[in-house]
Amino acid sequence: MNARSDVSADERSKPGSPEAALYRCDGEITSSTWVNWRIEDSSRFNGQFGELQTRCDGDRAIVRFRPHFGLGNIAGNVHGGAVMTMIDMAMFIGAQVLGLDSAARGLTVDCNVQFVGGADLERPVDAVVQITRETGRFLFVRGTVEQGGDMIASYIGILRKHRP
Repeated sequence: MNARSDVSADERSKPGSPEAALYRCDGEITSSTWVNWRIEDSSRFNGQFGELQTRCDGDRAIVRFRPHFGLGNIAGNVHGGAVMTMIDMAMFIGAQVLGLDSAARGLTVDCNVQFVGGADLERPVDAVVQITRETGRFLFVRGTVEQGGDMIASYIGILRKHRP
C-alpha cells in the first residue's frame, strides 16, 4: 500500500484483479471508431490526465487527450513535460490498440522527443503511434503529436515488453 491507495501492490498485480489494469476500455480496444478509456485509480500519476480516447487507423493507433489548466505552463500552453508524459502513455496504450497486449505492463527504455510547436489547452491533442519493429523483448515505436492538424512534436521510443 502507499499513502494514496488502500490497495496493496500485491493485490493490484494479481491477474484478473480489478486493480490489475491501470485503465479500463469501454469498448473494443482495436476499434476504428473512438473508444473511451478511463483510469481506474485517479490517485496515480496518470490520473491527472483523466479519460482519453483511442482508435485504430490501419497500422497506426491514435490516442486522444483532452488537456486542462492543470497541464498548462506559464505561457498558457500545454507544458512540454505533460506532452512528453502523453507520449509515454500513448506508446503503451497505442501498442495495445494495435493488438500488442505484451506492452501493457512493460517499461520505457528510451524516448526521444523533438518539439516543433506548442499545444493550446482548449483543443484535444492526438498522439499518433506506429510500431516499427517488434522483437522478443522490445517494441520500437515512432509517432507524432498533433493538435487540429498542427504538428506539436515527433518522437521515437523503445519499450521493453512485460514477461510474466
